[in-house]
Order: sequence, then structure tokens, then C-alpha cells
Amino acid sequence: MSVVVIGCLEETLDTLNCLYAKGGKVDALITISEDTAKAAGTTNWVCLEAFSKMHDIPLLYAEQYSMKNERDYALVEGLKPEAIIVLGWQRLIPENIIQLSTCGCIGFHGSANFLPWGRGRSPINWSIIEGRNRFILHMFLITPGIDDGDIVGFEIYDITPHDTCRSVYYKTAMAQANLIAQFLPQLRAGTCPVYPQVGEEYHYPKRTPEDGKIDWNQPAEDICRLVRAVTEPYPGAYTLFGESKIMIWEAQDFGDNLMSAKAKPGEVIFVSSNMQKEVAVKCRGGAVLLTKYDTDLDLKIGDIING
Repeated sequence: MSVVVIGCLEETLDTLNCLYAKGGKVDALITISEDTAKAAGTTNWVCLEAFSKMHDIPLLYAEQYSMKNERDYALVEGLKPEAIIVLGWQRLIPENIIQLSTCGCIGFHGSANFLPWGRGRSPINWSIIEGRNRFILHMFLITPGIDDGDIVGFEIYDITPHDTCRSVYYKTAMAQANLIAQFLPQLRAGTCPVYPQVGEEYHYPKRTPEDGKIDWNQPAEDICRLVRAVTEPYPGAYTLFGESKIMIWEAQDFGDNLMSAKAKPGEVIFVSSNMQKEVAVKCRGGAVLLTKYDTDLDLKIGDIING
């Protein structure tokens, strides 16, 4: 009987590294190839080959990201899984594969509140956008539904004003390793209590790259939160100058006490002379300093970025 991890993202590898640092171990890894990840539009794919070789763990490749085929079912069945741990897998696990695990198929999901509030897509991104100051990561038993299984345990950690989506994922990897180390032995022994989700149910909606478009009529705080929420490894925030797209990866509140009364939202009010060419843009009630962005344009003071 084995502990099988299914995953393919940076989060997967980060969690495994944290788990092994605690003395934990798994018996097999299932992932997807880079080509399969690209075809599925997956961001943040990671290669697990070096980790599997370092720790002498079998690494197997699913044929489809959905795993809804006989070959992938047989792949998991052949491992005789006692526990399946899903770490960084952006697809629902098929019911027939869930049922192969004798002590449970384990997943993780978090939001700013306790489940069932915050089920659904992109909870880390939404939590930053909404200005939340905490994240609650739940370890739960996966069912055919969406994030609706019984809760095994949880960890609560801060979202700071400086966190990006990536840094919150780092914290999530640490928390996932903590929860696995704490509760997996109990699940395997059949001594772990679980409890149903109770309370108000809310599902976060799906986000798309187009949702990263900046509205300069918003205050600086909201704009900066959006930038931090969708920066790398995600597609990023962006604005438009004419028909050209400017990708924005880092930004900060620039204050409001030097603003010209005539400046309009979206107007460039400062361009630095250094190599970084940092740009300050007027927004509602203040300005935002773009400290890392991608463009071939030579922006000048007085240009109007039309968002």
C-alpha cells in the first residue's frame, strides 16, 4: 500500500521539499508532461524528475490532465494507493480514481474564511484583491464535488500588505507540508476525526487574463492589490497605450500630495531617468509607481494610458 502524490505545479515541488525536510516521505508521484501542461493552458508547471531521482521515488506521467481514461485509471490502480494526496492539480479528480484510495483522497483548499465560504477558483488571487489579511488552508477529503469534502484540519496564516500571489503560495506549501505531517499518520491508522463543512456557501468565480486590466479610476490601493494578486507566475496586470499592451508586474502606492490638480486618471506624471524607467501614473485620489513592467514604448510625462 502506498502514498501517492498527484501534482504538476511549483506548489507541488515546494510542498514536497518542505515535507521531506520534516522527515516525511511518499511512495510515488504522478504528474503530466510539459507538453500536456501547455496544451491545457497550465501556468506554473514544474518538472519533478530531479526530485524523484534524488529521493528514489517512481515518477509516472498521466496521459490526460483530466485523468478520465482507462490508462490513467490503471496507472493509479497499479500503485495500490492507501492515500492519494493532490498537490497543485488544476482539474477535478475522477470519482473512480478517488475510490481507489483506501484511507482517503486528500486535497487542499483555502480562502479568507472557513469552508464552505470561498470554494471555487483562484482563492489566493481573490483574497489579495479583496484586501484580506489572512488565509485559511483546509486539508479535506476529496469527493466528486467541488471543494465540498469533510475537513481533516486547517492552518491559518497572514497575508501581509507586501505579499504577492507567489509569496502566499510559498506559505501555502509550508502549511500543506505541516498538515500532511500532522494528519496523514492518523488517516492511515484510521484514528483521524473529520467534520463536515457548515455555514454559508460561496464560490469564487473563474478569473481570466482579461481580468488583469487596470482601471485608473480606481484608488492606488486597489490597483496595487490587483498587481500583486496576478503577478508572476500568472499572466499579470496590464494597461493599454493606444493599441499597445503594457504588462505590469510590480507597483506601489505613490501618494497624492504632489499631484497636479489638472492631472487625469491614467496620465503619466513622472518618468525616472535611470535604467529601470520607473513610471508614476495618476489614478483616483493619488498615483501608482510602476516599478517593474514590460513595454517597448518610450513613455513620457503627459502621456495618457487609457487602461
